[in-house]
Amino acid sequence: MKKKAIIPLIGLISSLIIIGCSSDKENQANHIEVPEVITVNINAPEQVDIHERVRLSTSVYQGEEAVDDAREVMFEVWKNEERESGELIEGEWTEDGLYEIDYTFESEGIYILQTHVTARDMHVMPKKMIIAGEVPNEDIEAFLNSGGPSNDTEESLHHH
Repeated sequence: MKKKAIIPLIGLISSLIIIGCSSDKENQANHIEVPEVITVNINAPEQVDIHERVRLSTSVYQGEEAVDDAREVMFEVWKNEERESGELIEGEWTEDGLYEIDYTFESEGIYILQTHVTARDMHVMPKKMIIAGEVPNEDIEAFLNSGGPSNDTEESLHHH
């Protein structure tokens, strides 16, 4: 009689162990942690003199943590309506999530600075307008009324 009681007891214990293990795996599978989005802030003057070297930089953070391990930080600079003749320059990491380049604006006009930052499986591309030299207020207003630096159809945030 003892053998008959032990076999069902072993079966019951085995079933409980299997159920307990599988529910832990299900809980782990259902708990996917979404990483915090990286934020990119362009640090550049709104107006610059032509033929003078200017430091352009971008700060990269994930939450409150400086991102010092970005896979790529590129600075793209072009004159309004002349994107195809713009320049793409690799940023250099300096400290605490800060990446920089030195740049010289060669002619007067409205320029767009866009940084392309790839870090921690995300790609962020913010833009900023920079006025080089003397530009009439009417030209600046027309540019801003047309959508300004955000009139591009590219997305500004991609997850990879």
